[in-house]
Amino acid sequence: MIFHLSSTTIDVPAATSHNTVTSRMPASRSGKALTKVLLLDAYSTRTLACVRSWGKKGIPFAVGGETRWDMSLLSRYSRETFIYTSPKRDLSKFIQEVNQNCRKFGADSVFPTSEAAIMACSRYRNELACIPIVPREQEIQAAFSKVNTLKVAQSLGIAIPKTIFVTDSHLQGLDAIALNFPVAIKSESSEVLGRNTTRTSSKTAVVFSNSELEDECMSRLAIGQCVLVQEFIDGYGVGISGLFDEGRPVALIGHRRLRESTPWGGPSALAETIEIDSQLLNATTSLMKQIGFTGPAMVEYKIDHRSRQPYLMEINGRFWGSVLLAIAAGQDLPYLYWKMLNGMEIRPEEKTYRVGVRGRYLVGDTKCLFLSLKGAPKRWKGRLTKRGATLRSYIGSFFDRRTAELILTRDDPMPFLGRLIQPRS
Repeated sequence: MIFHLSSTTIDVPAATSHNTVTSRMPASRSGKALTKVLLLDAYSTRTLACVRSWGKKGIPFAVGGETRWDMSLLSRYSRETFIYTSPKRDLSKFIQEVNQNCRKFGADSVFPTSEAAIMACSRYRNELACIPIVPREQEIQAAFSKVNTLKVAQSLGIAIPKTIFVTDSHLQGLDAIALNFPVAIKSESSEVLGRNTTRTSSKTAVVFSNSELEDECMSRLAIGQCVLVQEFIDGYGVGISGLFDEGRPVALIGHRRLRESTPWGGPSALAETIEIDSQLLNATTSLMKQIGFTGPAMVEYKIDHRSRQPYLMEINGRFWGSVLLAIAAGQDLPYLYWKMLNGMEIRPEEKTYRVGVRGRYLVGDTKCLFLSLKGAPKRWKGRLTKRGATLRSYIGSFFDRRTAELILTRDDPMPFLGRLIQPRS
């Protein structure tokens, strides 16, 4: 259930007909195949997955990063590279340099993989010298806003955590609502698009009292972030991910998080491919059809440890951080996306994947180990693996044949060096 403590209107996308799907991807609209892509956000595993996939397939691209140490720039498959100004620093300069590099490398399209760059390319799509491979604006509004996502899910009867949406600095309304602590405090969007910069929102925080709640909300509201106060779900994360065309699934994969870089909530450090549960499949397809989303996306759920009830948490309307796991399991989603963009047939066998494959990010998993050995935050009420079991599991992953290190690979080891020293993760 969602409570609104302001008069702000949340627009929910209207239902659309999907009996006949008309692709509006760039290649279909122009009638021409995309010949070369300008790939952005080289710091991310999302871009690294595209670099390795497309490089092995001989797909032409140039890849750009915000620093020379961004890990995808160090890949053996990155033959044409460049540095550009981050949209977090200067949106105008970012767009200008994207256009310069499109002309320099002869690219006819640009593919950003971060929310900041996607939002920037969407706002200035008419000023770009090449075709932006980004969702439509209404899809961005529905998928990038946690509030809008939860509203759509609620209208479809999909279970969501109890949520209070706070949009102003007047928090008296919270006093009238009985809260069971701890509660999670989240910013409404991961990125905020300003006049000439984008800004990364504060990370999710867990608070244990009214005073902590008020302080956390006030600090976010003071810098222009809308806030969600959400019941704390003690559970594990499951992602239903893949490619969508006007909301219809083209290829899907399921994974479960086994360890997170921050044990009490954070990016995946160790994940395993799973069969897609029918309840989660139905929820995911209903949600994405209602939004009419086209492109790569992950729908994230949390499964309550005690009740086994799945709760929708958010949509990542882009390639997700563990997309390299799909490739390790035999489903080359970046290549399938290239085929989808160019209207090429995707064979049924290309959509399959192996269940039980584990993918590990060594840096994140090592962070998870150290934090677990240090112990949980004070007053933490969620489950946490005991120190000894955590250490044994961490060491055991080195010898587990099911587990693949996703960044540090034999044929392309240098991005791991970049991951160690690049300014951002």
